[in-house]
Amino acid sequence: LLSNLINTAVYQLLDYMAYKKFKGKQYPVPGVDTAINTLRPGSRWDLSNTTFTRFEDDQGREAPTWEEVQAEIEREVDIYNYFLYERNRQEAYPDWRDQLDMLYHDIKSGNLADGSWVAAIDKVKEAHPKPEGPEPEL
Repeated sequence: LLSNLINTAVYQLLDYMAYKKFKGKQYPVPGVDTAINTLRPGSRWDLSNTTFTRFEDDQGREAPTWEEVQAEIEREVDIYNYFLYERNRQEAYPDWRDQLDMLYHDIKSGNLADGSWVAAIDKVKEAHPKPEGPEPEL
């Protein structure tokens, strides 16, 4: 019983760790574990190279084929690559304290439309533009 609880906790932790959030949307970080969890949510499994050594599913589903896993990883890579601009922006934006200071000075000078804060944010958005085309389906 304890080992099942530990395994469940580990898989839930892996499942939690295998996603990123952006503007309220959760998208997968590509990987075998994420792909299997997406294809067979709630299943418990062990894998050796490309072969399942254990696969348990309370809904009675079969383990996904390696081809299904690879196709899901490819889908996840496309989604992850689409949101690269977001991850790059996170790193490039000024620290929030600096942004608050910029806003304070822009408000005090009555320069909200094109002040230092707007210029700093525009610089990041121009350096890391959002991809053209529709957002991938999650």
